[in-house]
Amino acid sequence: MEIKEAIDIILHNAIDNKASDVHFEPERNNIGVRFRIDGVLYKAESLPKDSQNMIASRIKVLSEINITEHQLPQDGHFEFVHNNKVYNIRVSTFQTSYGETIVLRILDREDILIELETLGFYKDQLETMNKLINNPYGMVLITGPCGSGKTTLLYSILSKINNKGNNIITLEDPIEFQLPNIRQSQINEKIGLGFSKGLRAILRQDPDVIMVGEIRDSETAQMAVQASLTGILVFSTFHTLDVPALVTRFIEMRIPRSVVAQALTGIVSSRLMRKICDRCKTPYQLTDYEKKFLGDKNKECDFQKGRGCDYCHGSGYSGQVGIFEISYFDKDIKDYIISQESPSGLRDALQKKEVKTLQEAAIQKVFDGVTTIEEAIRVVGERL
Repeated sequence: MEIKEAIDIILHNAIDNKASDVHFEPERNNIGVRFRIDGVLYKAESLPKDSQNMIASRIKVLSEINITEHQLPQDGHFEFVHNNKVYNIRVSTFQTSYGETIVLRILDREDILIELETLGFYKDQLETMNKLINNPYGMVLITGPCGSGKTTLLYSILSKINNKGNNIITLEDPIEFQLPNIRQSQINEKIGLGFSKGLRAILRQDPDVIMVGEIRDSETAQMAVQASLTGILVFSTFHTLDVPALVTRFIEMRIPRSVVAQALTGIVSSRLMRKICDRCKTPYQLTDYEKKFLGDKNKECDFQKGRGCDYCHGSGYSGQVGIFEISYFDKDIKDYIISQESPSGLRDALQKKEVKTLQEAAIQKVFDGVTTIEEAIRVVGERL
């Protein structure tokens, strides 16, 4: 079988199995191929070791990156047609002891452009989200690890507020999909166009809304904050574990507490959980550990669990749903930040607002019959 045909078959199989990523992983005697499905990696197949260089070259040619470079990481993308539908394939290469590992991210426009109402928010959370995104100015940050649904949430927000009266401009790395009536810009570090330089230029484009793909450094953070204080609504992502840690990081970036408090209007923590497979779910009795784990939350409920079937690859899960923790920065929270309270003090202040935590949202999905306790622990840990 030719390399071109082999790669095409792997991609067709990956899309049929609803994989988000394809991993080509060189080992001592072969090349392992794994699919990430619903956030978990599964072995797909094994390829001959002698095909390694040809596979790498073919993918590099498709994604228009340097085929002679084998030591430095490279990024690219290409389009792939499956069942008359075009998918965007994002490519990343990385050198390991056995050769270049290549990861392909499969991007589907229909999967990423999801209405805000169907992402998994509870009614009270959706009300808070609408309040945040309909502010005329301020900064809303999305936090969470890789693969936690941040990009999908950002695109859903932009689609929600996209209208003829708004000038919406984005800085992305990379642009996942083209959105109508939105000015989208691709970061290109090779020519010196980073987030901070791009943001500086955007501010002269008369924007109403700015989306910065990620705040990575102090300069970008300071400029984004300044933009939010001049009457612009700013959305971005930031990598921290919780809200107090995010506030602390902004202060460490030499942004005064009063400015942080004034600029931030809300922080949304996002995670993705696997859903119980509808084709093999069955009533399930909690174990003693699970009963103890739930504690006083252990109420009468018809718990479900997937037995595992061909459709869900024996995992018992199929599809994903979002869980969220939304912190709205009202006057009380802003006052806590300004008063130089400790991180634990800010955490206590948020708890007094009865914000539904990620852990509480995860457990509620268990009671709703959407997922399992095992999955809740996998995603948010045992701090419930």
